[in-house]
Amino acid sequence: MIKKFNAELPLAAILLIFASPPFPTGIFAWIALVPIFFYLEKASPKDAFRKGLFFGLIWTTGTVYWIAWSTVVGFLGTLIIVPLYSGLFFILAAWIKKYLKNYVFWIIPFLWTGVEILSSWGLFAFPWNLLGYTQTFSLEFLQIANITGVFSVSFLVVVINVLFFLIAKQLKKGLRPVALSVALLLIITANWLYGYRQMQQTSIQEHVNISLIQGNIDPQKKWTSSFKDSNFAIYHRLTAFAADSDPDLVVWPETAAPTYLAYRIKYLRPIKKQLEEIGAPLLTGAPDYRWIEKGVVEKYNSALFIQHDRWNIQRYHKNNLVPFSERVPGVEHIPFLLTVGNYFKLGMGNFNKGESPVLFSFNLPRFETETRFSSFICYDSVFPSFVRDCVSMGAEFLVLITNDGWFGNTSGPYQHAKIAVLRAIENRIWIARCANTGISSFIDPMGRIHASTKLNTEAVLNSQVGLSKEKSFYTKNKGLFIKSIQFFNGCLIIVIFFMQLIYKRKKLHAK
Repeated sequence: MIKKFNAELPLAAILLIFASPPFPTGIFAWIALVPIFFYLEKASPKDAFRKGLFFGLIWTTGTVYWIAWSTVVGFLGTLIIVPLYSGLFFILAAWIKKYLKNYVFWIIPFLWTGVEILSSWGLFAFPWNLLGYTQTFSLEFLQIANITGVFSVSFLVVVINVLFFLIAKQLKKGLRPVALSVALLLIITANWLYGYRQMQQTSIQEHVNISLIQGNIDPQKKWTSSFKDSNFAIYHRLTAFAADSDPDLVVWPETAAPTYLAYRIKYLRPIKKQLEEIGAPLLTGAPDYRWIEKGVVEKYNSALFIQHDRWNIQRYHKNNLVPFSERVPGVEHIPFLLTVGNYFKLGMGNFNKGESPVLFSFNLPRFETETRFSSFICYDSVFPSFVRDCVSMGAEFLVLITNDGWFGNTSGPYQHAKIAVLRAIENRIWIARCANTGISSFIDPMGRIHASTKLNTEAVLNSQVGLSKEKSFYTKNKGLFIKSIQFFNGCLIIVIFFMQLIYKRKKLHAK
């Protein structure tokens, strides 16, 4: 017998795909989960996990297909790992519904957000498809993130979905959902008004002048030995053009220097000479290494802070490495995984993980104290807690360097650029984002983009960046919302577990 095709889950996945950047239709996310809730009404725990995987596979494929442009292995790994989180949400919701019946829908915002938080932890962390990122075209809606972070935006989106679902159910029964409709309107309006009021606040800040250099160089071509000199010539030419803007800091993107720059005097000397002429330091991406012992070398994807009058180079080693692309998860325990990857030329890297954020500092004559900032690299930006730690250390502005050239003209670079908007809002701090092929931009503490470049163009972008002196509630109260969500979910699962034991014991006594 042919089973009837169920369109609820594909519909939900498609709505979420079109709610994500680069599409400015984040409002689709307000109803995208409603079909899932209708499915969960009749779902059994046994069937739920499988259907959750199915839903997650469609959603993941439609949003992060661009990973395949860089690494097929990474894309396949993503399609295996990420849908597991959807499956976990589905089975948890179906299992809890067994005992709480339709009351489960009132706690689903906690479950969904808890699973999102879980996706940002551990060896296979990939917190890219967070519901909060669907709202990046509506800055007023995002301002609550300065209190509780991106996960609270996700929570709010799920609450709106639940209310739409309950309204739809009452309408199906011929009832008038007045109370639910009022609650929905109040939640949306209150959040929007809070955001609107926050965005009206302005303050006079001290500022630094920053020049972002977008070289627009093919990431494959730049590593060839015959092109290395040409690569540096492009960055020197664009940097000379930026000098007309009298920058306090020049920024080159991730791996702009395709060599171990800190140890290559041939390339380092001309850089220092140009910096002396400009009168500004340089932050650039470059590979780096460290000798551990004879025959053991640790290699890093790094940001180097170079000043013309100091030979000491400050370094930041990337903390969050892209799974299967920059490092194979678990390779330290199973080394042959990398050997197999290299044999089949799967493009799997073997960088070492950095230990912590780094605070860079430099002197500007017009300021009495040193100016401090932190830099993070590419994939680092999708981890809210990591960026928050950079600001907690005392960074007055942030610099994000990235190379999205691996992903061509897909939705990947647009999604990545929008993620930085949340990091600025959460920490109420300016972010200068420098990308090899774009999108480079300056983002203010409210998430507004003050200047940006087009994708796949050579460009120099100049702007003033304010120095943030006060920390947001989110920055000061590390993980308060996350701890609250996880505490609630932990208590809920314990209660349901004991309810299940009592239920089974009653069943045995009845027999």
